[in-house]
Amino acid sequence: MKNLFNRDILELLPHREPFLFIDKVVSVESGCVTALKHIKKDEEYFKGHFPGKPLVPGVLIVESMAQASGIACVAYLDKQKDSAKKDPSVYFLSRISDIKFKHHVLPGDTLVIRSEVIQHFAPFFKVQTSCKVNDKIVAEGELVLTKPEGEVV
Repeated sequence: MKNLFNRDILELLPHREPFLFIDKVVSVESGCVTALKHIKKDEEYFKGHFPGKPLVPGVLIVESMAQASGIACVAYLDKQKDSAKKDPSVYFLSRISDIKFKHHVLPGDTLVIRSEVIQHFAPFFKVQTSCKVNDKIVAEGELVLTKPEGEVV
């Protein structure tokens, strides 16, 4: 699963515009994903956050991290199954743990999101995740994602 393009992302994530916060997956290695989100200058939320000084809301940064983490869960399970078949499951964000915001994200920035599954205890996936802009960490922490009840992990 290398160099996923938009159509592949749409197969792996249930999210759609305007709530899809991954533009491209640039690398996937057995539970570790690096993805990009280009912050367009005309994003709708900039009209109100904040007029005259636009800033990406932290909650949307966390959402981009969660979406990349969902793809990391798929990659992790694919590696465990030793299979090329993609797992089309939906993963729900269950816990946000100790997310730290270190710098602002502005219009025109590109988020480089890295998410790695560090622990799997069915149906939960603990993920270490971070976002960088220009090689500077802007946010980092841990997320827990859950596969819905009744689905095999």
